[in-house]
Amino acid sequence: MGPAFGVVLRGYRTTLGMTQEELADRSGLSVRAIRNLEIGRTERPQRQSITLLATALHLTEPDHANLLAAAGRNHPHQGRCELPPDVPGLVGRDADTIIHMLTTPGPRLALVTGGPGVGRTALATHVAHRVRDRFPDGQVYADLDGTSSVDAVLGRVLRSLGTTHLPTTRDERASLLRADLAARRVLVVLDNVASEAQLRPLLTTGAASAVLATSRRELVALPGAYPVRLDPLTDDEARELVFRLVGHRIPAAPQATRAVLDACAGLPLALHIAGTWLAARPHRPVADLATLLADRDLVLDRLSVADLSMRASIAAHVAVLRPDERWLLHQLGHLPVLRPVELSRRLAMVEPALRDGLDGLTQANLLAPLTQGYRMNHLVRRYAREEGGLPRLRAAT
Repeated sequence: MGPAFGVVLRGYRTTLGMTQEELADRSGLSVRAIRNLEIGRTERPQRQSITLLATALHLTEPDHANLLAAAGRNHPHQGRCELPPDVPGLVGRDADTIIHMLTTPGPRLALVTGGPGVGRTALATHVAHRVRDRFPDGQVYADLDGTSSVDAVLGRVLRSLGTTHLPTTRDERASLLRADLAARRVLVVLDNVASEAQLRPLLTTGAASAVLATSRRELVALPGAYPVRLDPLTDDEARELVFRLVGHRIPAAPQATRAVLDACAGLPLALHIAGTWLAARPHRPVADLATLLADRDLVLDRLSVADLSMRASIAAHVAVLRPDERWLLHQLGHLPVLRPVELSRRLAMVEPALRDGLDGLTQANLLAPLTQGYRMNHLVRRYAREEGGLPRLRAAT
């Protein structure tokens, strides 16, 4: 195995017209180490050393795999896999574009954002499973919900990569992690990232590893990130999702199905809850669920099954708002028209300050901008209306 690897390595090096000294300088390995590899004295090079050499030689993924195979280290999924179970059968989501971005040369950071119940985690998990073979040194997963400490995030990922003695300072942890990600082929999946500060220490200029993150907010201060903003499903996509869960009962009840889809506002989480409710009650007609969801005062209570809850999903978005943004959201829940000029008058706010608040709610994916004004889906509006303890305005007649 050793001599074969040495022959392959020497072939790639000489093709580039590179000396052993130049390869050592670019890879960070010693000249002696490279010489031992090429003559077969080192029989089984470490995967990390192979990755450093592949990066220094600018190898393509097939050539990198060839180098790993020559060293007898081409077995898939050798690294630790922490990914949640895959979510098969996603509807209306483009996974291929994200996969291409995560597996081609260049900065590999994809950021999936969107509103409550839109399916950020499901898409990220599905993508991560599809690219597992491209990151054989491990697939790290961490849900950062409720974790604001950058030190905690760094420690969490480092421990997953095998670090047993964590550095004490943040800079040392970040440096160690960047070096590790640059030298190995690791996919880091971070769910529910709260801020840019949580991501920056994990970013590396190396092309070996990749980061796939989800966030409830638009993280606008991350240059180089590939943004993926998820919108609600179209009517046809929503119908297909429920049909996969329920089957023939959907086309048999077109009007009731239409009412259920409208109540779910095109949100995959709400549609999954509705489909699960129907699948668990094969003796109940679709019209029964449509009637239950027609009560807008109770619709959030109805859209809950087991540990799935639209109310909880919306609450998680609202929880990270600033107090002034939260106040504004509650007020908007009682106003049918969301145009800045009219809102400024109704809320007695100067327009620039109002627009800042509206921008904040838009970046939190609780409002959607329109050509003239903003739109709030009826489930978010219901949640905003039922939140008590703040002054409310009478809805316009």
